[in-house]
Amino acid sequence: MNKSIQMLVEAVNMIPRQFYPKYPNDNISESVYERLVSQLTIRYRKLTGGYCRTELLLPPSENIQKFAYTPENKAMIRKLATGIASLVPKPTFLMEQVSELPLPVTIVEVKMDHKLQRGVFYWDFFKLHFLVEQNRGSCGIYFIINQDVISVQKKISAYYERGLYTSLSAENIFFLIKKDYNSDIVVLNYKGESS
Repeated sequence: MNKSIQMLVEAVNMIPRQFYPKYPNDNISESVYERLVSQLTIRYRKLTGGYCRTELLLPPSENIQKFAYTPENKAMIRKLATGIASLVPKPTFLMEQVSELPLPVTIVEVKMDHKLQRGVFYWDFFKLHFLVEQNRGSCGIYFIINQDVISVQKKISAYYERGLYTSLSAENIFFLIKKDYNSDIVVLNYKGESS
């Protein structure tokens, strides 16, 4: 397993129970999300000494315009945008790592929704593909809580069946899936296979 992933898994395992939703069907409020991401930042810094920040990270519009130059890519971007049109996107978590780790920057999408909508999943997965491709030497992580591995694998398969974008650096994208506080983290590669 990649050292960047190991450090992130260790940081997640250090987060105390009180920062997870109290009941399995709790609505995930913005404050619950922010507290968990804050704890992840604190634990990660403690382990690595690395700098972490969260920001609303979207692919730059000029890069998206270049990407959407062909009719096929333009149609794909429209389809992806339709799936998230009514939602407020959550920030992306950036971790700039110490130099001994193999990839200097890790881009993390964190989702805690009990019902992870396909449109949201497709957009986040596309964004990781796009950003990992644009930021050579980066690692993309999709950290998903409150979902089971099989449902995430089905979403990954559906993403590729729809012919959505796959980066040339896709081997640097991983899924960390944690069903709930008590469950172990399952690591999948970008194809949905166990790592």
